[in-house]
Amino acid sequence: MAGPDLIRTVLYTMNNLLQQEKYKAALAVVKGFRNGAVYGAKIRAPHALVMTFLFRSGSLKDKLRAILKATYTHSRNLACFVFTYKGLQALQQKIQGKSLQSHSFLAACVGGWLVFGDNNNINSQRSVGCHCAVAGEHSEWHSVGFQPGYLWPLQDENAHAL
Repeated sequence: MAGPDLIRTVLYTMNNLLQQEKYKAALAVVKGFRNGAVYGAKIRAPHALVMTFLFRSGSLKDKLRAILKATYTHSRNLACFVFTYKGLQALQQKIQGKSLQSHSFLAACVGGWLVFGDNNNINSQRSVGCHCAVAGEHSEWHSVGFQPGYLWPLQDENAHAL
């Protein structure tokens, strides 16, 4: 059994390593991978559960397998994308010596192409969702003064707040 002094020493050493600037990029990549995996599972599992039981036929075992497969695929893809994105950003920053906005764009393009380039249901749903978000931002609602938190465009003072 490890004594309290050993545990304190290990924690102190780990905290000192984590606070060093030279490990910041590597830790961001690892943390991003972990957060992508967790977020992907938290988002996909409830969605897959509802959609599978509403629209899929088959045995309970088949349905559970489909839910797990969809959750795993989404979680893995998101984790790999964040890993690639953060890694490419850090690499570009190290090569050029500073962080530029173009680094984010290039890292996202390459990461998206590598990770979400496969044609499967999860990637298709994700692509449709992203396209809808972009279309919504550029829609006529946006140009006439739509503000989040309101039911109708803010053309006058009689707009209905949520």
